[in-house]
Amino acid sequence: MTKSNFIKDITVYINENNTDISLLKEKLTSEKYLIIVCGPTGVGKSKAALILARIFNTDLISVDSMQSYIGMNIGTDKQDFTEYDIKQFMINICSPNHFLTSVEYRDMARNIIGKEFFDKGRIPVLAGGSGLHIRAIVDELMEAPEGDYDLRKKIKSGIENAGLQYYYKKLQSIDYEYAKKIKPTDERRIIRAIEVFELSGKKYSEFQNKWHDRKAVYNCIFIGLSMDRKKLYEKLESRVDDMMDKGLEDEVRQLVKNGYKDCFSLQQAIGYKELIKYFEGQYTLEEAVSEIKKNTRHLVKKQLTWFKADSRINWITVNNYDSIYSLMMEILNIIRQQVTEI
Repeated sequence: MTKSNFIKDITVYINENNTDISLLKEKLTSEKYLIIVCGPTGVGKSKAALILARIFNTDLISVDSMQSYIGMNIGTDKQDFTEYDIKQFMINICSPNHFLTSVEYRDMARNIIGKEFFDKGRIPVLAGGSGLHIRAIVDELMEAPEGDYDLRKKIKSGIENAGLQYYYKKLQSIDYEYAKKIKPTDERRIIRAIEVFELSGKKYSEFQNKWHDRKAVYNCIFIGLSMDRKKLYEKLESRVDDMMDKGLEDEVRQLVKNGYKDCFSLQQAIGYKELIKYFEGQYTLEEAVSEIKKNTRHLVKKQLTWFKADSRINWITVNNYDSIYSLMMEILNIIRQQVTEI
């Protein structure tokens, strides 16, 4: 059986053996619920979200900031769901040289939720591992001003002339609370904090403190997928090897050839920044691949730390289930419980 037929068959089986699906769908639609499938990279979020989308006859919204960039495909593990008649929103929306802020990302996603889902009587299913962007979309947050290219360029020029230490001390004088949270060498965060202060007159830490409220603007159901850490790391090691076999090195070379080497997207994305260092002679290819695997493990730790702080998430350990069917049944049970008795 092909992967495509398996996904389609299991969707049919779930619908046939759960007579309340239509009532559940009606409840979710009428009360405008969002279903968010989150968790660390490689745990199986896309597959679970795909099956949910087929069960509820809807589409997906990817919440992975790096999948937003055109041409960054293999390293971001973009999935093609066209064979399942499922559309994915928020992928391939901008070129790698575009600095996509969380505010811009939020506004685009909320517009899609309204026009493509709620206005059409459909259930938005969000899937991804970017905790920042999930919160930006679903929560009511105190908005920091958007980035100002000219001001940022001015601050960066100042750093080149006066040194980063001078600007870190400047940040300490205007926002000591935030300065003590970051490293004196964290140029990107230093620039952002000073930029926000100069644009708004408010400390960046004031905007950050608002994050503790976790007040959603939508009715949300959070499904968090986790996995035994050792098994997840083994899976991710294999995935990195698969990405290399699929042509990740050629993909990064092409992006560099197209002039994107110094863009924020490539300098931040795991799988891209390490191979760029290989091209520059800083790593051997073997060392670059090893760094990709190490940085992916570090990403998992950061993602779990972020998501574990959110008490709204209903956690499921995927390796506790002997089949995808039993896993999906548990996800459906959580959704039922969240929207009252059906």
